[in-house]
Order: sequence, then C-alpha cells, then structure tokens
Amino acid sequence: MAEPLKPTGFWSYTSSDDSRSGGRLSQLRQSLANQLQLVVGRPKVHIWQDAHAIPHGTDWLREIHKALAESSFFIPIVTPAFLGSEMCCQEVMRFREREQELGREDLIFPFRYVDVSDIEPDEVHDPAVLTLLNSRQWIDFTGLRLRPPNAEDVETTLATLAVSIRATLRRRAAAVVVSAPPPPEPAPVADAAIRQRLTPASAWASTAWGALTTDPILQEGPGPEMVLIPAGAFQMGAPEAESKREDTLDSDKAARPLHRVSIARPFWLGRFPVTVGEYAVFAEETGRDGDRWSRVRFPQDDRHPVVNVSHEDAEAYMAWLSAKTGQTYRLPSEAEWEYAARAGTTTARYWGDAAGKPGENGHWETSIGTCRVDGFKANGFGLHDMLGNVWEWTADAWHDSYDGAPSDGAAWTTAGAASRVLRGGSWFGDARSARSASRDFHDPSARYGNFGFRCARVQS
Repeated sequence: MAEPLKPTGFWSYTSSDDSRSGGRLSQLRQSLANQLQLVVGRPKVHIWQDAHAIPHGTDWLREIHKALAESSFFIPIVTPAFLGSEMCCQEVMRFREREQELGREDLIFPFRYVDVSDIEPDEVHDPAVLTLLNSRQWIDFTGLRLRPPNAEDVETTLATLAVSIRATLRRRAAAVVVSAPPPPEPAPVADAAIRQRLTPASAWASTAWGALTTDPILQEGPGPEMVLIPAGAFQMGAPEAESKREDTLDSDKAARPLHRVSIARPFWLGRFPVTVGEYAVFAEETGRDGDRWSRVRFPQDDRHPVVNVSHEDAEAYMAWLSAKTGQTYRLPSEAEWEYAARAGTTTARYWGDAAGKPGENGHWETSIGTCRVDGFKANGFGLHDMLGNVWEWTADAWHDSYDGAPSDGAAWTTAGAASRVLRGGSWFGDARSARSASRDFHDPSARYGNFGFRCARVQS
C-alpha cells in the first residue's frame, strides 16, 4: 500500500507580482500553509518559496531544483507575468516531470490570481505551460486578490484549497482517473435471490497521519465501500453570481444565505450511492417492502444505484447495517453532503462551472434511467456520482433557507417536520439541479425511480 505523500509543496510565482501586490502573495502562501496544517494535523506542512527558503550565498538554481524534486504538490500563481517568465515556465514543466515520476496527474493546483483568458500567444514563454495549466481545475482568486489575506472569503477559499490538497496527498496513484471510461451497456435486472453478496474487507489501522487511516477506503461486512473525508471548512450555499448564470435565482433562495461551515472531525462517506446489489442483501434478509424497490422501468444491474427507496427505507438500511457491523452508519447531514460533493471546489460543480454532458463529467437527461455507479470520474475526494444519476436523501429536515442553519456540519432536524432534504440531481432532470449547492425535498415516505441514498459513518 502506497504511503501518503508528504505535505510539502512548491509556491511558484514571480517576484514582480509579489512586489506589485505589496507582498500579499507571500502572505497568502503562509495562510495556505496554516490552513493545510489544520486539516493535516501532522506531519509538519511546508510550502517552499524561494524568497524565504534559499540561504544567502548558495546556488539558487540548484536549491530550486532540489525543492521541486522534493515537493509533493505545486501551486503556480498564474498571471500574465508568470506565463511570460522563462523561469516560472521551467518550474512548471520540471514539476510536471516530478508528477509523472510519481505516477500522478493531480498534483498541480493552478491559482488564477489575474485573469489570463485574453493573453496573446506571443506573451506566453512556453505555450505548453498554458495548455497544461488550462487542463487542470483552477482555483479562481481573481475576485479576491485585492482583499486582505485575513478576510473571511479569502480564508474560506484557502481552506477549501487546503482540503483539496489534503485529499490529493492521501489519494493513491492507482485511484487517479485521467479520463472517464464510457458507461457499459446495462444488463437485465438479476433475480433478487441470486444477487451477488459482498464480502468483508480487511481491517484498517492508524498511521503517522494521526487519527486518519492508511487506506482511505473501507468496507465492512455487507456494507458499501466508504471513503474517508477529511475535516475542514467551506462556504455552503449558492453564490448569487452562480444563480444568475444558471437561471436559478428563485429556486436558489433556499440555498442562501451563504454561510461558513466547519467539519471538525473526519467522517466516512459512501464511495458510491448504495447499489442495487448492496440493497438486495438487506431487502432479502429483512423482507422490507417486498420487491417494490426493484420494480423499475429501465434496465439495471447490481452496479446501478438503488432507486424507489424512501427516506424511511434508507434509515432502515442504516439501522440494519449498524447492527451487522457494530458501527454507527447513518445518512449524511446536508452540510456533510455538500462539503463532500465540493471536495475543496467553489465552482457550481466539482469539475467546474460547465454543465457537462453524459460520458464526460456528469450524467443527466439520459432518458433511459440510471447509469452504473463506477462509469464516471470521481471528484477530488474519490467520490463518484455526487452529481447526477440519483437524488440522494440526507438526514436534514427541509427548511426554505439557511437562516439559523448549524455551522458545525450537524444535521438540521426539526421535530414534526414533514419533508426531508435531497441533494445532487438525477438522470431525470436538467443540469441546473446537478450542482453542489442545489437542494430539493420530499415526504420521507416518497419513493421514485430517481431517488437513492449514500451511507455515512462516524470515524471510530
């Protein structure tokens, strides 16, 4: 089993940009290091910056090359001056070689400090650098670069970036997916009596990462595969600019006001929505609701998400799985769900603001039903199908705004509340509902062909 990468990064920038910003780039580097230290715990975080790390009188170029060779992640501060700098472009390509040596495609985090969308080709020292950086998910800081480094919105952006870096360092090389494979042809629904049963996975142990585990994927008894989600903080809700762009100003009133949520402890979350095969084991053993859940109008196999399940069915599954394993399984809170779906991003979707289409980053409007849960690329936490495929039940009661919402990630429950929250959008809907901030609700007894769920579990 590969060990986690060390939390050692390289801060690539131009001194002219730092000077023009009054030293703000250096301050941001230290703020990010502090945020990353909070989510990592230990070992010591170090983000290398030449102005603070090269001793006087030493060979500065050799020191830079040494730092690049020892770094696990790379943060280029992208501006026109950066793209026009021979040295900065060399640093990018040299770290790209380091990334390839590690067998990775996810260790470069472009930090867009100034908009470079209109930059001319002759202003870029190496066009390959711009092509490479454009292929990676950006951290868009253009609207915040004049804000004080200790401003809340700046800290929130750095905190989400820190969470994303933390998850990337924990991810094994084998888990990196560069391009999503096409979904396989759906198979006929298998008879419930002969559905495959899952086998237990081996136990896990703590490591030098403190309370976190060596393997970020866990499976117990008949339960689904679970991914360890790190502690961290994020801004929950739909920004007004996103709502205007998506034409969802009215529906997104329920996803405001924006508010900061801190997840104090790591927790486990299903790598996929609960599948047909996993739910079948529960249904056969308990006899819950006969075969109603499996009567769908489109083909499914055991690797499709289970549908036709109510909030009450999901709660019953959690109680059964908890009894089977001796652990506490539950539905995620709405805040946990959004934090996990975003995986450190602040865009409308975890791959960016673009809607995507089936076979690329998301899937909806397929007109035929669900897709297999392992057919599309995972987000930064290694979670599949957080957007599209099926709406997922959460533990929260419905409230028509976030006024008074918990700030600690706990489920927001209200005695006697009639409806429960669903998140993520589904195959039976449009791309506007398949956003990290989008919300819906329904009666807890409702069952539909695009309603499913995902397990959460406390970290013991």
